[in-house]
Amino acid sequence: MSDSRPNKTSPLLDDRLDLTRTIKKLSMPTSHIDDLDDDLEGTALLICKDSAAKKWGPRWLGRHGLKAIVTDVPDDPLGITRSSKPDLIIVESALQTAQGEPVYQCLLDAADLAAPVIVLCASARELPVVLRANPLDVIRKPFEWELIAHRARHALQLSALQNKYGESRDSLRKALDIADVARERLRSRESFEPVTGLPNRTKFIDLLKRGMAAADRDANQLAVIVVGFSRFRLVVEAMGQERANLMLTEVGKLLAEVLGDTDSTPALQSGLRTAAVASIDQSRFALMITASSETESVDRLQQQLLARLAQPIQVAGQTISLSACLGVALYPQDADDVDSLLQRADNAMRDAQSRGGGFKYYCAETDAAAARKLKLENMLHEAVDRGELSLAYQPITDVGQGRVGAAEALLRWKQPDGSFISPDEFVPVAEESGLMIRIGEFVLEEACRQTIAWRDAGIPLPHICVNVSKVQLMSGSFVAAVKRIVDKHGLEPSTLELEISERGVLSGNYDVINQLHDLKSFGVRLSVDDFGTGDSAIAYLKELPIDVLKIDRSYIAGLTNNEKDDAIVSAMVALGQRMGLTVVAEGVETKEQLAVLRNLGCDAFQGYLVSEPVPGSVFASLLKKPAKTAS
Repeated sequence: MSDSRPNKTSPLLDDRLDLTRTIKKLSMPTSHIDDLDDDLEGTALLICKDSAAKKWGPRWLGRHGLKAIVTDVPDDPLGITRSSKPDLIIVESALQTAQGEPVYQCLLDAADLAAPVIVLCASARELPVVLRANPLDVIRKPFEWELIAHRARHALQLSALQNKYGESRDSLRKALDIADVARERLRSRESFEPVTGLPNRTKFIDLLKRGMAAADRDANQLAVIVVGFSRFRLVVEAMGQERANLMLTEVGKLLAEVLGDTDSTPALQSGLRTAAVASIDQSRFALMITASSETESVDRLQQQLLARLAQPIQVAGQTISLSACLGVALYPQDADDVDSLLQRADNAMRDAQSRGGGFKYYCAETDAAAARKLKLENMLHEAVDRGELSLAYQPITDVGQGRVGAAEALLRWKQPDGSFISPDEFVPVAEESGLMIRIGEFVLEEACRQTIAWRDAGIPLPHICVNVSKVQLMSGSFVAAVKRIVDKHGLEPSTLELEISERGVLSGNYDVINQLHDLKSFGVRLSVDDFGTGDSAIAYLKELPIDVLKIDRSYIAGLTNNEKDDAIVSAMVALGQRMGLTVVAEGVETKEQLAVLRNLGCDAFQGYLVSEPVPGSVFASLLKKPAKTAS
C-alpha cells in the first residue's frame, strides 16, 4: 500500500501545520488562562529612598511571588531598568533624575520599556500631575505594604493577561495571513509552475484542449512544440539546483519574448497565432501555436527560438550556453487527443536530442526511436546490475619502434545472442539516465585491476587509457573516485591516462578545468580525445594540463588520398609538438597511413592495423612482442 502523505518539506504543508497549531491555541479553554495565577512569578524593581519601603517592600512583595530589586535614585534609571528587565516597576513620585525630571515620567516615556509602573504618591498636591502621566496605578500615603504587594500582584496578573491576549491576537492575525498565503499557493500550484511562474502541465493540457476545439471550429492547424536541452542534467550538477532554477526562469522569459513577437504584423499576415507557453516539468517547456495549414510559419518560429536560446544566458554572474532541442507535433495530422499530441511532440524533441540538437517534426519513426531508447535504458539498468558490461583493450603503438606502449580500455556490452550494442548508442542513454557515474567507476576499477594483473604476470604496461564522460567530471566526486581507485589497486598515478573528448570538455566550464588540474597534480596523465571534432580546441588547450593529443580517426581515413586531411593532420602534429604533447593518431588501418604519420613525426598510433580491441587475456600476448607494422 502506497504512502499518500504529502512531503513533510512542502511549504504548503508547513503553512497548514502552523495554521492548525494557531487554531488549537486560540481554542484553548479559558481554564488554561485561569491557571496562569497558580504559577505566576516575577521581578519587581523598587526605586525608593524611604527606609520603611526598603525594609518592608521586599518582604511583602516576596510573599506575593515577586522578587524585589531595590535601588536608590540611580544616575541612569533607564539603564538599570533595561539591565534588570523587571516585570513590574514601583517608584516614589518625588524621585527625580539628574536632569530634574520625575523618574516615573522618564520610565513611562521610554518606548522600549513594557513593564507596568506603579507610583507611590507622597502628597495630594502631587496626585494630579502623577495621574496625567498615566501609570498603571497610583498609591497614596500612608503606604501599607501588604496592600501595595497585593496590588502589585494584581498588576502583574493584568500584564500577563494582556500579553496573553496580545499573543492570541497576533496568532490569529498570523493564522489569517497563513491561510491567505496557503490559499494563494494552492491556487498557483494547481495552475502555475513555481520556479518559472508559467502555466504548468495541468494548465497547459487544459489550454490545449481549448486550442484544439478552436482549431476545429476555425479550420486551423495547431502545433505543439516541446523545448528541451541536451544534457540538462549536467547543467544542474555543475550549477546546483538553485542556479539551474534561475536559468529556467530566464529561459521562460526568452520564450515569452519570442512568442510575443508573433503579435507583429508580419506574423499575423502569415497566419501565426500564439496560444500559450508553459513549463511542463523541471527541464522542458511546451508551446501551443495556431497557424495556417502550411508549416513555413512554424519553421520560422522554431528557427527564431533556436537562435535566441543559442545565445549565452547570464545567471548569477555566470555565463551559460545551452543546446536547445525542439520537437513538433501537429493537430489533427499527428494525433487527435491531447495526451498523444503532447507525447508525440516530446518524442520528437528527444529524437532531436539524440541527433545533437535542432528541431524535429514528429513522424512514425519517432515513436519507434523513443520506444527503443526506453527499452535500452531498462536493459542497461539490468545489465549494470548483473555485471554484463566488460572491457576490451586496443594497443597504442610507438610509430618509430613499433612497441606497444599503452592500451585504451573500451566499454563493451555483449548481448545473449553474441552481438554487441555500440557504446555510441548506449553511452548517451547512460548519461541521461544517471547511470554513467556507476558505469564510469566500473571502467576505472576494471582497467586498473587488469593493469595490475598484467604487471604481476611480468608484462608491465606503461599506460592504461580510460575514456571519461563529461557527466563524471561534472559530478563533483570524480577526482576523489579516481584517487580512491588508484590507491586501492596500488597503481602508480602516472600509469593511468584519462581521455577527455574535445566535444565533451572543451566548453569553457571552469569547474571541469579545475578538476583536470587536480587530477594532474595527483599524477594522472590527461589526453584530449577526438581532437579536431569540436569548435573550441585551440582556445582551451592552453588552459588544460594535457599530456597527449589524439587526432580523430575521421582525418586519418583520408590521409593518403585527401590533401586537405594531409595538411590538417600535419598541422595537428606540429601543434602538439610545439606544445610538448605526445601526439597519437586514431583509426590507423593501412601501412600507407602509418608511413605518412611517420614522415610527419607523429609519436604513436592505434587502429586495426595492429589489432582490434580484444579481451585482456588476448591483449597480454601483444605486450610481449613489437608490432610488425612498425617497419
